[in-house]
Amino acid sequence: MLDLLPRLFADVQVTATVLDECLAQPERPDAQRIAASLAAGHIRCCPDAEGLDAGLLDPGEASAIARAREIGAGLLVDDRAAVAHARAIGLKVLGTLGILVLAKRRGLLKEIRPLVHQMRDGGHYLSEAAIRAALDAAGEV
Repeated sequence: MLDLLPRLFADVQVTATVLDECLAQPERPDAQRIAASLAAGHIRCCPDAEGLDAGLLDPGEASAIARAREIGAGLLVDDRAAVAHARAIGLKVLGTLGILVLAKRRGLLKEIRPLVHQMRDGGHYLSEAAIRAALDAAGEV
């Protein structure tokens, strides 16, 4: 799915803190996919914003929110607390399922259902309600 990001967005930035978290266990498949996307130029590392205040959020999510706010960009995040905080400060937020729906609407995917099941089988928590909403938005109910 990471290869979809540069096809959907002009610039995909990931903060140094987020990359450190994602690549902390390089043997994990997600870490390997992220490293490959970084090497391929699908995503690029950017510095953390100055004066980062994580508060109750995970440091990676806090850094992503701070960077999005700093450059006036939208934000890709799934964590509920991070989504709520980002929306409360006026950021546009899209989650992973939203990326899949957007890709389908733009003709980059024929269907999202197999990817949703692949994510869930790979250990990503996706609620039944979120899955139903995404499949409905993608016209796959």
